[in-house]
Amino acid sequence: MSAKTVLFCLLAQLSLVLSTSVVYHDCGSKTGKISALDVTPCPQEPCVLKKGSNVTTAVTFTTNESVTKAKAVVYGVVAGVKVPYPIDNPDGCKDSGLTCPLKFGGSYTYKSSINVLKTFPAIKVVVWWQLNDQDGNPIWCFEIPIQVVE
Repeated sequence: MSAKTVLFCLLAQLSLVLSTSVVYHDCGSKTGKISALDVTPCPQEPCVLKKGSNVTTAVTFTTNESVTKAKAVVYGVVAGVKVPYPIDNPDGCKDSGLTCPLKFGGSYTYKSSINVLKTFPAIKVVVWWQLNDQDGNPIWCFEIPIQVVE
């Protein structure tokens, strides 16, 4: 085997290991559609998140309406109960990779980071994250399972 072939194989395997696209459940997207969801770090599912770490999400989506305002809302779902999780920047049009207004039919990527607080219990939880439009309708909404660890 040539050195180029070996290098190519190693790089291909490395890209699979570092891949951050995750499987998600759409929890009610109405005025948009998610085309990709990346969570870093999340090398396996459920995402194993260490207390005190930062988690970055990137949601690539298309819109089926014009959007003048966007607000992100995050919940932790524990035993079927949605518990609000405050995020530093709920304004989806500011410091998130989006510039409003979003145009009908456009493709966009929303980016955000949250801190896994050290005070979190070490449990499995479902994260419910949605981006609402100016009328409060979910542009997109996803759920992913996570495991918080020490």
